[in-house]
Amino acid sequence: MSTHTGLTNHTTDPPEGATCNIKGCCAVAQVRMIIAPSRFDADGVDHSQDPSTFDTCEWHWPAMRASCLSSGHRIVDATGDIGELAADFPQCSIFSSDAGRLYASARIGRSPQRATVHAWLVGQLRTQLERASACYG
Repeated sequence: MSTHTGLTNHTTDPPEGATCNIKGCCAVAQVRMIIAPSRFDADGVDHSQDPSTFDTCEWHWPAMRASCLSSGHRIVDATGDIGELAADFPQCSIFSSDAGRLYASARIGRSPQRATVHAWLVGQLRTQLERASACYG
């Protein structure tokens, strides 16, 4: 069994106005991946000039994330910790989908209905919850 561990890439918010780096896509970027330096050298290519970041939109991020994970690479959300977010918003149920989208759901006032917000990064979800916190009464 291999003892090789994959690289760890970090995710954060892309800069204001950034667009998806997928060729032909001009959608607004939702996630910036900070790519760990490559240790691959079997192809004889100098990877020191490889891009260190990659911006993706909401449509391309799930496939990019899945590709990284299936290749054995870790992805760490640099915008926050989901456990801390849950502790800061105990009135919400906070969970993630298999595709990595984060959700927070809470009742609004005494309504039996729950309001749900979603984001790709903990920091993005935190921002939405802070904006909506007045509604959670």
